[in-house]
Amino acid sequence: MATRMYIVKQLRETDLKLADAICESLKTAYDPSISKFFAHQDLGYKRFFKQSIKDPNYYTYYCFDPNYALLQGFACFQKVGNVIFLKNIVVDNRFRGSKIGTTLLKQALSAIQKTDEGQLQSFQLDVFEKNHHALRWYLSIGMQATGCTYWYDLTPSLDLPIQEQDMDGFEIVMDNFGFRQVKYRNEYIGTLLATNTLVARSEKIMEVRAQLPSFMKHYTVQAVGLVSNKELDFSLIDKAFRMSIPLIDLNLED
Repeated sequence: MATRMYIVKQLRETDLKLADAICESLKTAYDPSISKFFAHQDLGYKRFFKQSIKDPNYYTYYCFDPNYALLQGFACFQKVGNVIFLKNIVVDNRFRGSKIGTTLLKQALSAIQKTDEGQLQSFQLDVFEKNHHALRWYLSIGMQATGCTYWYDLTPSLDLPIQEQDMDGFEIVMDNFGFRQVKYRNEYIGTLLATNTLVARSEKIMEVRAQLPSFMKHYTVQAVGLVSNKELDFSLIDKAFRMSIPLIDLNLED
């Protein structure tokens, strides 16, 4: 059998087919119970992703085998101050256990640090508690949990009477990427995704919970999710740990 080759490169604006492949891969890369609350499912995500390739604060690196022209994995990063944040890392299931993830992360971070001329200080990411394999891996490379967010499905709690007047005050505003942003009396509530899912990162949604059944009926919304820093008495899908480590302490030995 021929030896597999792993070549890591940065995604460029001209890599249109690869960008499309990465966006499609992100739709199915996570547990369906929670991925329906991700922007990856929305039509606007592809536009956002392609715009981010041009942004000096975003980096995407991919790993491929030139013998087979095969995308084996990719990692997406965002620079925030002196922190490099891993937004996504995905390895093709056929190559799990082959150290591609380690190779990808090691080479990508090395390249990013050279580009940033040593200004970056720490590496961070979010990982879901139920993603046991990933959580164990991040702990094995020296990362520590510094906090967490809670992901709730509010839908079961919304079996409330529908009143047409409850629609007063709601509006949907299309942003520059094509995401539908939901507001109530000019205050941000959440994002209405193409999967007919409303996902909120604002506690404001709790103030209008009684009005949500009317909103759901009007826009055929099937599920409502909330990402919160607090423990609440709703159906918990999962919790995501914020992991962090100084870059100098990161252990990425092959």
